[in-house]
Amino acid sequence: MAKKTFEEELARLEEIAELMDSGEQGLEQSVKLYKEGIELAIRCKKQLDGAVGTVSMLKEKADGSFVKQSFPAMGE
Repeated sequence: MAKKTFEEELARLEEIAELMDSGEQGLEQSVKLYKEGIELAIRCKKQLDGAVGTVSMLKEKADGSFVKQSFPAMGE
């Protein structure tokens, strides 16, 4: 099975949330969807954390030159 993209996994996570919100799933199916959703959420978070770690920004110094620095994490 080919690895899914972040966008595909996020779309599936949204689909799971909608299915569970509908209340039309039985207990067994709800538990199965919940487990799948948790696994997807963990994988998506890892991908986001990795992306934040690789994104950098250029900051202009007083002398007009630029310095590369890490992008601040959310909440900082």
